[in-house]
Amino acid sequence: MKAKSRLQEARLSRGWTQGDLIDALVAAAQRLGVEAPSPASWKTLISMYENGRRPVSADHQPLFREAYQTTNEELGFPELGILLGTQAPRPSAPSLRTKIPVPISPEMLRYLTSLLDQHAQAEPLVGPQFLVAPVQSQMPLIEQMCRDAYGPLRGDVLRISARYAEFLGWLHQDTGHADEAMRWTSTAMEYAQELGDPTLIAYLFQRRSNIATEAGHAGHGAGLASAALRYAAQLSPRVHAVVLRQLANSKAGLREENETDRAIGQALAAASRGNDADPIAGYCSVAYIEMEAANCNVILERPVEAAEIYRESLSHWPAVQERDRGLCLARLATANALLEDVEGAYQAAEEALAIAQRTGSARIMNELFRLQPRLARWQKLVEVSEFNRELDTMRSAAL
Repeated sequence: MKAKSRLQEARLSRGWTQGDLIDALVAAAQRLGVEAPSPASWKTLISMYENGRRPVSADHQPLFREAYQTTNEELGFPELGILLGTQAPRPSAPSLRTKIPVPISPEMLRYLTSLLDQHAQAEPLVGPQFLVAPVQSQMPLIEQMCRDAYGPLRGDVLRISARYAEFLGWLHQDTGHADEAMRWTSTAMEYAQELGDPTLIAYLFQRRSNIATEAGHAGHGAGLASAALRYAAQLSPRVHAVVLRQLANSKAGLREENETDRAIGQALAAASRGNDADPIAGYCSVAYIEMEAANCNVILERPVEAAEIYRESLSHWPAVQERDRGLCLARLATANALLEDVEGAYQAAEEALAIAQRTGSARIMNELFRLQPRLARWQKLVEVSEFNRELDTMRSAAL
C-alpha cells in the first residue's frame, strides 16, 4: 500500500476534513514547540502528501505522528534508519504517550516554578502570542511528572501542574481558542480536585466560568460561578471577590441587572477585606472590581459611569500591563460610542487596535468587533471607514 493511501486513510478513518487535519497539525506544532507552515501552506502540502506528489518531509513527519497519535508504519513513513538519503531526521519531542524517566525533585519543581513565574510576568506586556509555544512545550514533561510522582512530592507536583495548565488555558483564551482554553483549565481542575484544595477548585471554577461567558455562553458561566461559590466559606477575601465579579460578568451577559449589581457590591466588600499578598488572587483589588463593574455597565448599556472609570484608570495605567490597557481602551471605545462621542470612540479604538496587533490578543479584537455595529451610524466618516476596513482585514486574516 502506498504512503499516500495510508495518509488519506488515517484522516478519513477519523472523519476529518483537510481543515480538521490542518487544525490538528497546527496544535501539534505548538505542543512540540516547533515552527510549522501556515494553514494556507498546509492546505497545499496535505494535498501533495496525500496524493503522493511529494514525500512527507522529515521535518513534517513528527507533526503528522503527533496530530494522529500514531506510528510511522501506520502512516506509511519509512522507519528511522531506512530513509532515503543519508541525513537523519531531527528527533521530535516525545508524544504524551511516551514513557520518559523524569527526575522529580525539589530542584526540578523550583526550576519549573521559576520558569512559569517569568512567563507570567512577561504575559501582560507582550501578550499571549509569543508564550503559547514555550508554555505548551513544557506540558509533556508536566503530564509525565503527574503520572510518575508519588509520596511526599506528589502534592507539590500537582500544584505546579495545575498552575501550568491554568496559565496555558488563559493563553489560549486570550488568543481566541475557547475550546483549548476550557480543555487545559479542566485539566488544571483535575489536579486541584486530587489535591482537595477548595480555594484552587473555586478559582478554577471561576476561570471556566470566565471562558464560557466570553465565548457567549453566559448561562453556563453563571452555573460555573455559582459552583465556585459553594466553597465561599473556605475562601480568602480576594478569591471570594474574584468569584463574585465573575458571577457579575455572567449575570450581565444574561441581562440580569439587579443580580449583576448585587454581585458587584458583594465583590467590592470582599476585595476591601483582602490584601495584595493573596497567593492566588492578589490582583483582585477594589480598583480591579471597579474596572469589572465598568465592563458590566458597558454590557448592560449603562455607559456614563463606565467611561469615567476607564478614563481615570487609563490616566495612571502601569506600563507593564500593556495588553490589559488595550482591553480597557476597547471597552472605553464602546462606552464612548454609547454616549455618541464618535471622536472619543474612534481614538480609543485605534489605540486598542494597535495594541491588539502587537500582542495578538483576540480578547481585544473581539471587543473591537463588537464595537463595529455601534459605529455604523458614522460609517461614512473617513476615520470610521478606515477603522472598519482595518478590522475587516484582520477578521478575514483570522478566518
